[in-house]
Order: sequence, then C-alpha cells, then structure tokens
Amino acid sequence: MKFSALKRGKLVKIANLRTYRTLIVTAAALAVSACAGNPTQRANAEYSDDTSINAKVQAAVLGVPGIHADTIQLTTQDAVVTLRGTAANTLAARNAVQAARQVDGVKTVDYDIKVTPE
Repeated sequence: MKFSALKRGKLVKIANLRTYRTLIVTAAALAVSACAGNPTQRANAEYSDDTSINAKVQAAVLGVPGIHADTIQLTTQDAVVTLRGTAANTLAARNAVQAARQVDGVKTVDYDIKVTPE
C-alpha cells in the first residue's frame, strides 16, 4: 500500500494512519486496564468486614454502663473505629473505648467522647 502525502490537497492517508494508531493505542490501554482486576470486589469485602466490626463494637460499647445509644455515634472504616458523643462519666468513656478495642478485627479506636453527667 502506497501512502501518498497529498490527495486533492488533503493528507488523507496520513490522517487515516494516525486514526488507526490512536485506535490501537486506546484498545491496548483498555485491555491492560481490564487485566488489572476488579477493585469493587475488594471494596465490597472491606465494606462487609467494616459492617461486621461495627455491629460487634456497637454491641460491646452499648453494654457499658453510662453509655446510651442516643448519645454515642459509631463508625468503622478500614477496621478503624471512631466513637463520638457523650458519656455519663469518665469511667464510662474509658470503658467504652476499651470495649471497642477488644473487639476482634479492630485495628485502632479514635474517640471524641465528652463527659456530661446525667
């Protein structure tokens, strides 16, 4: 196949060659990204683990005297538990943090618990 630079004043075949080259590079990039795996499966598994940890921590923390469900917020992300809210006394706040730390699967516990006597 002969590539002529000009055809009726236009670079038709050179432009076509560039188009084909662009398509090939794009197809190769898509093929490589498809081989990378499915990150959503991993994210779903992590979400499931966090949900399980969250439920266990919630049960443990709400069993602490001086901690009430309506005054404490609990979140878990990547096995890091965060406790926010209020406690009836300092001992209750400490026990809530300790209860969260003792749950299997918890990496760390971040907390911001203020003491507000009942």
